[in-house]
Amino acid sequence: MTSVNAQVFPVNVNPQVIPPYSLRLSEYGTSISEKLLVNLLLTDINESNRQVRLKFFVESNGGVSIQSNDVVIGAPPIFLEGGIPLRLSNVDLRAYFQLENLQGISPQQYNLPLPEGFYRFCFEVYDAQSGQQISRKSCTAVYLVLNDPPILNVPNRGEQVLMRDPQNIIFQWTPRHLNATNVEYEFTLVEIWDNQMNPQAVFLSSPPLYQTNTFATTLLYGPGETPLLPDKTYAWRVRAMVSDGISETSVFKNDGYSEIYHFTYSGACSEPEYILAEAKSTTSEKILWQGVDHIRYNIQYRKKDTENAVWFDTGTVNENGTIYNLEPGTTYEFRVGGQCLDNGPFTYSQIYEFTTIVLPEETNTYNCGITPEIVITNQEPLETMVINDVFTAGDFPVTVKQVDGQNGSFTGWGYIVVPYLEDTRIKVDFSGIRINTDYQLIDGVVETDYDENWGGVDDISNEIDAIVDLTTGGILDILEDIADRLREGELTGEDREALLERIERDLPEDEIRELEELDQQITALEEQLEQAETEEEKEEIQNQIDQLNQNFADQLDQIKEEIVDLIVKAIEKYYSQNRSQEEKLIADYDAIYSFSSDDTTGGDESDLDEVFEFEFEGETTVNTVPEEFTQIFDVQEKFHLYFFSKSIAENVEDKEWIRSFVSKALETDVDLPKILKESQDSGDSENRIIDLLIEGIEKALKGLIDNYKYKYFGQ
Repeated sequence: MTSVNAQVFPVNVNPQVIPPYSLRLSEYGTSISEKLLVNLLLTDINESNRQVRLKFFVESNGGVSIQSNDVVIGAPPIFLEGGIPLRLSNVDLRAYFQLENLQGISPQQYNLPLPEGFYRFCFEVYDAQSGQQISRKSCTAVYLVLNDPPILNVPNRGEQVLMRDPQNIIFQWTPRHLNATNVEYEFTLVEIWDNQMNPQAVFLSSPPLYQTNTFATTLLYGPGETPLLPDKTYAWRVRAMVSDGISETSVFKNDGYSEIYHFTYSGACSEPEYILAEAKSTTSEKILWQGVDHIRYNIQYRKKDTENAVWFDTGTVNENGTIYNLEPGTTYEFRVGGQCLDNGPFTYSQIYEFTTIVLPEETNTYNCGITPEIVITNQEPLETMVINDVFTAGDFPVTVKQVDGQNGSFTGWGYIVVPYLEDTRIKVDFSGIRINTDYQLIDGVVETDYDENWGGVDDISNEIDAIVDLTTGGILDILEDIADRLREGELTGEDREALLERIERDLPEDEIRELEELDQQITALEEQLEQAETEEEKEEIQNQIDQLNQNFADQLDQIKEEIVDLIVKAIEKYYSQNRSQEEKLIADYDAIYSFSSDDTTGGDESDLDEVFEFEFEGETTVNTVPEEFTQIFDVQEKFHLYFFSKSIAENVEDKEWIRSFVSKALETDVDLPKILKESQDSGDSENRIIDLLIEGIEKALKGLIDNYKYKYFGQ
């Protein structure tokens, strides 16, 4: 039997690479900061002053195989004492990383980053006298990757920055590194002296106007910095780097340099004003504002307090826009930019916040968080504030209605006035905000808190009530109104969606589905229009939208006509069923009142209201009705009921008469279109639908006559 024992080496070696990991081997030989450690231990405590040398390896699964020479030029001698660990860093071992002491790497590759991937940094220990290996090959594994440089956020490329007094410009960028710590940013600002050249080319060939280093991802270019000139173009860039103060570590692509963005510093184009956010659903938010001679707008938004959050854009020509595909119960930052000239830059507002609603049944509200201006020089706290004081939060003057606190910190509520909502007042809450002696918000958030039951502030009308007045002629008038507005292009996607929700209870399900399909097609085109880049694309898409709006309006007209046609059929059938009794009704009526039917059949008179203007003899209020009077009233009611239906039936070609009758039927709680919808949704035949409508018509006729002429009957 043969026993096999593992070889025991007298020296233990333990390497360690310290993050952030540099991808250039040359930096391990030049850096004065510790990037790599090697711990050596001679295990024989009886041995001392043993001289050794090292062998260094860099290996990867991608085929990289680099090692040091057996004889390392310039390497200091290494002596080990038994039982005493020795700690060496790359500073001590710099000779092992010199190009002349390495195999498997060319001079060109030496100063370039290693390819990204999984690497092993290994060491072996050899006796300096005999050359015998006295340690096993010991490795540490690391994943080397070059991080992406920062993304520039604001000011955006080509943006127009509004001049402020005092000077106040915020520069902001988003880091994208994954395995780098203690990252510092070099900010550089350059004046573009030739607007005919590419700003990036000018930037690279111009001296910096301003340059500084910071560990933050936001920089304030304030009144203490070099003043910027109006209507001049400036470019800026950020470089991310990891440095020990003397040498740098290569852990970023493009040597850490971001893109180059440029902006125009101008006061000619103001930023949009009075910006609010309105929750539309759990995943969408409508942004509203007031423009100042702008021709286009751009909304930028991103998640708040999210690492590496990127700005997203959506454009519009209206003074509102909707952001879709949001996450419920999530806070977002946003800002709105306005464009004053074709192909000109956008001037952006300050950054605002909104939080999406969690439950879909929540009422739509204005939920914007109004934050202070980025920098306000006056930081002196206001000592006291009382009811009806007014302070400024962003663009909005806030009128205080309840307040507690002192020495600059206040809690309470008030209201703001929104000019583009017909000077509507919206309730706002604030807690622990700070106000300065100029009555400006300098810290904290003023949040809108709309409550339609809140007293003391104007109620906010539902937008759809402004589009359709539901107190007019019912669903027929609504359909006509919507069709007219569609043809004029006055309704947006949100308006159509809300209107469909309002009328779906009055129209058959099949009709609603067809309208919803048209609405989805228009909404998709509207989203394409916002993304279109050329005027030709925009014109083509707008023509398609106009045609679909026309189709939508035509569909509404067709639905309206179908409703009217079925009601007309029911009226004609009701009249034909009772026409055989006409002579008897006239005879009975003449027997009571002794006047001819020629005096009572005014079916062609000008107005449906005139049908109700019958002259009743002996009309009085009574507490007890004798039997003979009851018989008289019965004859009178049947007479008027018949000729009322006859007057309508003889005017069915006049659709205004029919619409007026449908409207007046609502006064008797008879909704003929609703009866039609429910019957159609149940799958009833046309004859069954007409019979149900006849029942409703008879009830409506009796009710109208009772309302107008028999209120004193008391039964």
